[in-house]
Amino acid sequence: MHKSSMTIPQVDSAVNRDMQSIMLVDDDPIFRTMMATFLSTKNYQVVEASNGLEALQLLRDHVPDLIVCDLDMPIMSGIELVEEVSWQFPMLPMIVVSATEDMRDVAKVLRFGIKDFLTKPISQLQNFASAIHTSLEESKTNPSFSRDFSSQWFNINESGDMPEEKELYWHLNHLKEHDVTARDLLQALQPPRDTQQGRWRCSYHILQPAEAMPLVFDYSWLMEGRFAFYLVDAASGEDNGVATSLLIRALFNDFIRTRKQSHSDLKDLAELLEKGISCTDCAEPIKALFGIADMVDGSLSILPAGLESHWYVADDATGKNQAIETGIELGKGCVKNFVTSDLPMRRGGDLVLSDLGFRSFKLTIKNLTCD
Repeated sequence: MHKSSMTIPQVDSAVNRDMQSIMLVDDDPIFRTMMATFLSTKNYQVVEASNGLEALQLLRDHVPDLIVCDLDMPIMSGIELVEEVSWQFPMLPMIVVSATEDMRDVAKVLRFGIKDFLTKPISQLQNFASAIHTSLEESKTNPSFSRDFSSQWFNINESGDMPEEKELYWHLNHLKEHDVTARDLLQALQPPRDTQQGRWRCSYHILQPAEAMPLVFDYSWLMEGRFAFYLVDAASGEDNGVATSLLIRALFNDFIRTRKQSHSDLKDLAELLEKGISCTDCAEPIKALFGIADMVDGSLSILPAGLESHWYVADDATGKNQAIETGIELGKGCVKNFVTSDLPMRRGGDLVLSDLGFRSFKLTIKNLTCD
């Protein structure tokens, strides 16, 4: 994996400058031929590679407008290619096409920020063409765009609106029809269980049956030692629980990315999420919880949105326990809920969820200097 800067290659003279170019990376020559022929009819210039290593070699001479690659390839896999391209060409959009049933592989490339993911076999070529068009258009209109998961399946503009014609509904329909695939994807997208910044360590533990729609947790370190996180009960979203969970993840990432250097307000986040849910038929109200831990002030703020929790202070002398009520669900006006702020955490503590039946969740925040 290379992190060093490199000179951007010049466009090869064999490539038509008036046509948008697509690099097609797949070890299946039949699939490549079929897709290349189809893309040519759409007036795209196509460059072919049979594996990831060959693709990187071609990138030395020509940087295309978009890369479409398979996951399972010899010599250098699609996962390795996505990782390499994400470092060398962070603004280059990518689409992964794969027949893999292992959602852990899909989650890996999503975390590297691929533009889109399509499953093989591609029965609707128009869906393929639409995904390519959407990726190229966003790349053109947002030249400083850096790939991240928030672009997956949902396109949100600055005001939080989500135009229906830009949504990739076939992804969500596929997940709705395949419960196991949807569940595996949500579980595979969970972040590392332990994370540390300076003298503070945060770790979470989820206990739940493998066959149930999961509790979905995600977090991000902000500026000045702040730790933002959320928890969503995907099972509470009924038929659209998976789509709603993915939408929340997308909007959370957008919110954090655009406001990383400012003091993000939990109600601002909730308002954005509520607007996003109202803008699509693929999402519906769901139980959630949001929080920001300020490591400098030594305090925790929680906005409930349908999930009840307790904060246990890690201080044997006081043994403080703060209950945080359930509140209104996300999507039903949770911005009206009271934000429990300034919860003490000089040494740290445990945020524990209540009333989850056969499931449990605990977030532990620990000040390592107090050991």
